[in-house]
Amino acid sequence: MTNIRTTLTAFSALAALALASTADARGSVRVRGQNGVASAVAGPKGMAGRAAGTTVAADGTVTRASTGGFMGANGSKGARASSTSVSPDGTVSRSANASTSGARGSASSQGSFTRSADGTASGSRSTSATNAATGNSYSGTTTLSNGQLSHSGTCTNAAGETIACR
Repeated sequence: MTNIRTTLTAFSALAALALASTADARGSVRVRGQNGVASAVAGPKGMAGRAAGTTVAADGTVTRASTGGFMGANGSKGARASSTSVSPDGTVSRSANASTSGARGSASSQGSFTRSADGTASGSRSTSATNAATGNSYSGTTTLSNGQLSHSGTCTNAAGETIACR
């Protein structure tokens, strides 16, 4: 699962960079393979790329992974990746992450979810964000365990002191 995600990320980044050899690079590229696709585009406002693919393991587990990213001419950037696997016994697992940053701040989120063959589900997602203008930040986690959903979150100011979340 990690290998396909790493390969897809590397390919989409390389395709975007190949188009961005100069500041005024423009163009696009699309690639289709037996188990996946990838594309990239570059222009005066930035570049972006994405890729997706599906694999089937020897035990019959099907995994679909995708990734994408962008870089703006203004310095903003972002990326996301996800992977979902379904096993022959009905087990499902998913992981996903995303991050972005720019003049206004940054944010990131990562999580995973699993449903076992007997239907038991568990998972968690963590999210953080920082406002570049104020330095205020949020960090929180949502968890599903034993059928119970729980959430905790904290907001802090630029000095690291806890403040009220809105």
